[in-house]
Amino acid sequence: MKRKVLIVEDEPVIGEMMSILLEMGGYKVISLADTQSAKRRLLEKEVGLVLLDLALKGENGQTMCTYIKNDEHLKHLPVILVSANSDLEIISKDCGANDHIAKPFDLNYFMDKIKLHCLE
Repeated sequence: MKRKVLIVEDEPVIGEMMSILLEMGGYKVISLADTQSAKRRLLEKEVGLVLLDLALKGENGQTMCTYIKNDEHLKHLPVILVSANSDLEIISKDCGANDHIAKPFDLNYFMDKIKLHCLE
């Protein structure tokens, strides 16, 4: 089994779609809708990749990405921002994300990005 991917996405349909794609690709998935729950799961040190929506209710994905990349114990984790935001590339660079995927995305492109960052 491949590494575990944490999805932080507050739109249930999108979160479910990403979960299904990843599970079909052999990945274990944790899907959460908020950053507070995600921070608690990250402390368990079982996640190998974080997929992070930008437009979350409460704390946004950019702030969460910055939190991960500034934490001594988490900064090694690859973070991919997933959003329809037109400034996604700039925001990704600003918060230290490893990559980004613009919504809507091609399914094969999505899986290629995951494989690139979620090495065994």
